[in-house]
Amino acid sequence: MDDPYLRVARVVKTHGLDGLVAVEPVSGVPLVSLQGVQVWIVPPHDALRNTAVVAVRQGPKGSLFELAGVHTRSLARELCGRTLIARTDDLPSVATETGPDVIGMSVVEVDRGVLGRIEDLIVTGANDVWVVRGEGGEVLVPVIEDVVLGYDEETHTVTVRLLPGLLDEDD
Repeated sequence: MDDPYLRVARVVKTHGLDGLVAVEPVSGVPLVSLQGVQVWIVPPHDALRNTAVVAVRQGPKGSLFELAGVHTRSLARELCGRTLIARTDDLPSVATETGPDVIGMSVVEVDRGVLGRIEDLIVTGANDVWVVRGEGGEVLVPVIEDVVLGYDEETHTVTVRLLPGLLDEDD
């Protein structure tokens, strides 16, 4: 990987009273692989600029992190909306081999042209789904072999072939 740091997760909300935070992935890094990894908080928090992921567990609606130094609900609440980044050298090899950080990449459909940019990643049980927003609105693109044809990291572009029914015009 060329980047020394990779965005790995976004803090979504607090969980419980002891400082646990619910997180969502922002790249292809499996969240469970982050246990024990040092992460930096972006934008930095006044009291806590970096920390370590002490534990990762599955919560009722996704992954939960226990972060070193975050032992209260009030501090956890202040981290909501912030991004966690990690050194790519600190990530296990399984984490760095999952593909590029796709958030912000342009999505080009082979028959329709540019659909928009990947704004978010939804992790489901079967496969991930990209939330792509552009002039035509929002499109949910399943991240599966039949749809994703390739990545071009130089142009920051993903090429896809949408399955019938994914766009309103397909109806």
